[in-house]
Amino acid sequence: MRKFWLAAAAATLSLGSNGAQAETPAQRAMRNLEMLRSGAKEVGDLSDVEKRELVAAERLERGGKSKERPTARQRCIDDEVKREGGSPSELTMRVIDLKCSQR
Repeated sequence: MRKFWLAAAAATLSLGSNGAQAETPAQRAMRNLEMLRSGAKEVGDLSDVEKRELVAAERLERGGKSKERPTARQRCIDDEVKREGGSPSELTMRVIDLKCSQR
């Protein structure tokens, strides 16, 4: 999952400011984190995908060190994201979420 966030950050930096761009999962996670901290949003306002993006961003901030072992579902999600090349679209993330939801 860390490679996913690093790839998303690298893609964002390499694109520069060439007009309107789609928001990456990493950007969305950081925006949501700021809104949660400021009180503009509550955790209940976030979708399941956005919550998982926040968890991934938090893991990345901690240097990938987590006391928790990844669940079978999270391993499935990580594997599917890797299979998609590390930066799936929001639609693809929803498909992955559905595919891994029964793990």
